[in-house]
Amino acid sequence: MLAPTIATADALIEGFQSPPTPARPQVWWHWMGGNITPEGAALDLEWMKRIGIGGVHVFSGAIGDLKVVAEPAPYMSSTWQEVFRQSLETTRAAGMELTIAGSPGWSQTGGPWVAPADAMKKYVWSETYIEGGRRFRGVLQRPPAMSGPFLGAAVHAKPGETTPELYADSFVIAFPTPAAETPAVQPTYTTSAGEIDLSPIRVGDLANVIKLPIAADTRSAWVQVQYAKPTEVSALTLAVASPVVTGVEVQVSEDGQQFRSLRKTAPRAINTIDVPGPQRTYAFAPTIGKLFRVVLTAPPPPEPLPGLPKAFPRAKPATEIAIMRLKLETGARLEHFEAKAGFEPTIGSGEAAPELSVDARTAIPKSQVLDLTNRMSADGRLDWTPPSGQWTVLRFGYSLTGHKNGPAEPGATGLEVDKLDPDAVKRYLDAYLDLYAKASGGQLGPKGVQHLLTDSWEAGVQNWTPKLVDAFLARRGYDPLPYFPVLAGRIVESIDTSERFLWDFRQTLKDMVADNHHGVIAKELHARGMGYYSEAQGDTPRAIADGMTLKARSDIPTAEYWYRPFASAPGQPSLKADLEEAASAAHVFGKPFAAAEALTVAAGDDRWAFSPAMLKPVADEIFARGINRILIHESHLQPLVDKEPGLTMSIFGQFFTRNETWAEDAKPWIDYLARTSHLLQQGRYVADIAYFYGEEKNLTELFRNRFNTDVPSGYYYDYISPEALLTRLSVKDGRIVTPSGMSYRVLYMPAHVTRYTLPALRKVRELVAAGAVIVGPKPTGGLGLASADNDVRAIAEEIWGGAPSPAGRMFGQGRVYEASDLTQVFAMERIAADVSFSAALPDARILTLHRRSDDADIYFISNQQARRETVEATFRVAGRVPELWRAETASIEKLSYRFDGDRVTVPLMLKPHEAVFVVFRGKVDRQHWTAPKLDETMLTALEGSWSVSFESGRGAPSTATFDQLVSWPQVEDPGIRYFSGGATYSKRINVSAHWLASGKRVHLDLGTVHELATVTVNGKPIGTVWHAPYRLDITDALRRGENRVDIKVVNLWPNRLIGDKRPGATPVTFAPQSPYTADSPLLPSGLLGPVKLIGISEAR
Repeated sequence: MLAPTIATADALIEGFQSPPTPARPQVWWHWMGGNITPEGAALDLEWMKRIGIGGVHVFSGAIGDLKVVAEPAPYMSSTWQEVFRQSLETTRAAGMELTIAGSPGWSQTGGPWVAPADAMKKYVWSETYIEGGRRFRGVLQRPPAMSGPFLGAAVHAKPGETTPELYADSFVIAFPTPAAETPAVQPTYTTSAGEIDLSPIRVGDLANVIKLPIAADTRSAWVQVQYAKPTEVSALTLAVASPVVTGVEVQVSEDGQQFRSLRKTAPRAINTIDVPGPQRTYAFAPTIGKLFRVVLTAPPPPEPLPGLPKAFPRAKPATEIAIMRLKLETGARLEHFEAKAGFEPTIGSGEAAPELSVDARTAIPKSQVLDLTNRMSADGRLDWTPPSGQWTVLRFGYSLTGHKNGPAEPGATGLEVDKLDPDAVKRYLDAYLDLYAKASGGQLGPKGVQHLLTDSWEAGVQNWTPKLVDAFLARRGYDPLPYFPVLAGRIVESIDTSERFLWDFRQTLKDMVADNHHGVIAKELHARGMGYYSEAQGDTPRAIADGMTLKARSDIPTAEYWYRPFASAPGQPSLKADLEEAASAAHVFGKPFAAAEALTVAAGDDRWAFSPAMLKPVADEIFARGINRILIHESHLQPLVDKEPGLTMSIFGQFFTRNETWAEDAKPWIDYLARTSHLLQQGRYVADIAYFYGEEKNLTELFRNRFNTDVPSGYYYDYISPEALLTRLSVKDGRIVTPSGMSYRVLYMPAHVTRYTLPALRKVRELVAAGAVIVGPKPTGGLGLASADNDVRAIAEEIWGGAPSPAGRMFGQGRVYEASDLTQVFAMERIAADVSFSAALPDARILTLHRRSDDADIYFISNQQARRETVEATFRVAGRVPELWRAETASIEKLSYRFDGDRVTVPLMLKPHEAVFVVFRGKVDRQHWTAPKLDETMLTALEGSWSVSFESGRGAPSTATFDQLVSWPQVEDPGIRYFSGGATYSKRINVSAHWLASGKRVHLDLGTVHELATVTVNGKPIGTVWHAPYRLDITDALRRGENRVDIKVVNLWPNRLIGDKRPGATPVTFAPQSPYTADSPLLPSGLLGPVKLIGISEAR
């Protein structure tokens, strides 16, 4: 009863003990800046094979220009190809998988072979006002051809870098100029900085910039706009180059002294990863005046995120505001039309838009929007006789966004491919995969390059492709051309109609990215026998796309989860949502694996300062949120031999290479990840809730700054995308099911889901009529032009009825709850929690996950707190015997239990940061069973002196005697004080015969260890312990009388790196990117103890 025993040797146990390749962690292997050698790559892979890595993802990139090899091997050079082919042969022989990134660098799909005509595009336009009633023959101003994010705003380029340009015409649209719009009126401008020439930014193409100094105390500046006579204005168009998020206030003055506010938005701090588009339009109630003032306030510098290094890019305090455009509009403009039209990845601006309306003086009738495309010649000359009155002509074309792949070597950098054009994407892939076919000797597919991965989206946005109008018509069912004035900020028919058109426009962009980019990638890879990993957007909404829809196109939906700073408590909500999005895509769309780029870190002053013990709770949370394949970020190819610790990928880690101090001791940590993954790859995920998050925002946008607290503890859910709702859900026997075998009790719509497209709402009606239970607010309106509010409300009235009832409302064979509290609904439906814990401390944080196969119910349970938790866990399982499975040791133990109907309660004692599996297998033959209790007795403390031998070549003496156990930095000898590596503590101990009596076990408790310890007793290897409690069962290696105990302890690299920076020190390390100085703090290191022998026996 004391030693874990295994009753039967079945496939589940065999896989748990020796996890197969699909369960083993894979590694992102970065080949950076041409620092590549055959011997370095071979040594990397041999080490990975030794420690049990299941595969590598090869990225070729460049950050900076560090070169440490005599002859760098640029991307796809003959040496590069030679090393790649050698690596492919090595991984194949080792039974490892090999995956390539989707482009040089890691985002997204681009390279120097992408022609400008195949690159990402944006629409651009120019405006010409003409007098009607007479023939117009003239050249319309050509829209900007500049490559960049918006109109003539240029793309940010590196010094000396050029970006190709491309311009082509698309359409010419004309409409009667609304009566309220007076384009001929030109005001005069003054500023808070005195006389500044604003004429360069009046053109409106964003090609010029003026810089306005700001006051240090208020961080603000102002521009005064004065008209010769009272003029009505109703919007501000503002484009700033920096700072990108600026507080804006529009004021008016009747007397030139006092100003009142018409519209105000607050400045907000922003990190550079959240940069919005350059131009925004701010609408307000039409106001007549002669003197207006626009006050601009720079945002405060952002608060540093916990753990972010100083080198991480952050917005800096502004001293000036760089303005590209500032114009008060005399006609009506649509609030933030730029974002809604796809110039920004998200629509939210951080403040509520004003409630406004328009009338015949300001709106454009759809029937009066004319298509003049065929009347303009190739040189831009328009020949047209408009009806009488003032007319506005919009010349629409497209130019490039200028986004390039990266970070990559200059020779491997080029334009990002057009994500909306399936033919361009296919051409890109044909060229890209041909490179790898050549490099691999034609080995693409199951026995060669097996997968391609697209990393999280860093390619910016695009909102045009030449066939977009045809796609819009096919997908939305109506001609968009009469609404094209909305793309220039005008209002067609009404604000509501214009907003709905833009919703349809963005939805078309979303659909096209999913089908024409991710869908084409998957199709082309499958044609070559390859699979597809996709991170979609990752945790940041940087693309106009639904992340779950993109991931559903891949074979292995993938998320990202940073160790720091974003994953540290309480954590970044969108990272957690990203994990659950990938897992949900796998569950709902029938993919066996959900992967995660795991444990990524932005390390400033503490590179190489991470141990498995530190990483474990974060890895456990990744597992608890549904991921079952770990992709460790990252391992930099180490090109040199015996040069340690070597190169890093700038500040980004983990720094998981063969040169890590604990590299040869990593196998137990890797085995832990593999065993956990293996069990989480069994059967199917169990969930009660299908969580439909609506059609307006993607998950990482919804949970960017807030956690999902809708679902009560103990219940599991899958997110349901709009596509999944329409194509994957049906009802069987009162449960919501998918073709992949998932089964849910409830379809839940959270409080924000109040607007629907008609197809989505009709699907909800179909499901509840067939017997589903649905929970959510009664819909209030529609989305897009094809889903009128009245039609949506009529269906909503049919389903939800009148006043809500706590008991729900029957509709067809199902039931509808207009509730926000799922706990009440579960009580009404008698749905008990899948797992619950009693006697847990109030702030306990225990994460769980449930999977079920034909033969077993498997619960993963993770204690996220750094303290012991003693609980009683109750599971919704009947008829199966519970066992405790420990992934660290592959051990299986019997558990006490008691059944109460279809529930079973099990006592659990979870150590700090411990994760275990409770596995229910086999048929139960009794209602309760109690495991024997165990007593612990301290047999002896291993006090006194220890002989310590140090790893050679690290600057320490070969041996030393420690009279007592202390941290190495406390030792005066600098060779020990600054030592990094492995040191073996040796001691002889006497063991009494009665300690080894039948039924007794002896554990060696090491106390405090920094960081890993490998124990040998009498020459017999016992094992490696890599996290607290540092304890091993050494019974079987002991003998009566004298015994020798050897404990090899490995610390981390920083102490030696610090020591090498001391004046006069002789360096023993090679770390050209080391951030450490002689004054950096030293890390606790070594065996600190107390070391004890603990006797374990059954209580009497």
